[in-house]
Amino acid sequence: MSAREQILAVGREILLSEGLRAITTNEIARRARISKKTLYSEFSAKDELLEAIVASFLETNLARWDEVFERPDSAIDRILASLEFISRFMPQIQSQMINQVETVAPRLWATIDAIRLVRLRKLKLLLVEAQNEGFLRADIDPDHWILLLSGTIQAVVTPKTLLEKGISLMDLIESLKTIYYDGLLTEKGRAYIAAKETD
Repeated sequence: MSAREQILAVGREILLSEGLRAITTNEIARRARISKKTLYSEFSAKDELLEAIVASFLETNLARWDEVFERPDSAIDRILASLEFISRFMPQIQSQMINQVETVAPRLWATIDAIRLVRLRKLKLLLVEAQNEGFLRADIDPDHWILLLSGTIQAVVTPKTLLEKGISLMDLIESLKTIYYDGLLTEKGRAYIAAKETD
């Protein structure tokens, strides 16, 4: 494992177990068993280090979501699996990252947002497939849907909003699901999901 990979692995460990605030250059160097000189040869500033750790953490975990997108299942099943993944993964994000980004490293939110937008575009492709399968309404323009959803997420699902309003990330995601997903379902889609819930 290269020094950079080792630094990022240790950073992900600290982020997951102790949160963003616990990541310091001294702690990373100590746990990775490297000198601070080596650390600074890979990352010239703490902000760069934090950004790389957060991006690495997100990409490592979201690779599992990418696997959901690539499954041979129907689009509606991949959408349902995506929603399940989000419900499991997002509590980690809130407890260890989102609640701390505003005070520790506000610039990080742009990195998080860019990574999130890639997945929203993939979700849009699933929407089109599910429309073709008859599970989602065909009268909804997928480009409009993704624009509205991503705009809402960028404007509302931010550390500042969550902290100021005292809103739980999971409650907000549940509301987004109700507004942006449940309303898309056709009768066939509702029946399919109801049948899956009773299995």
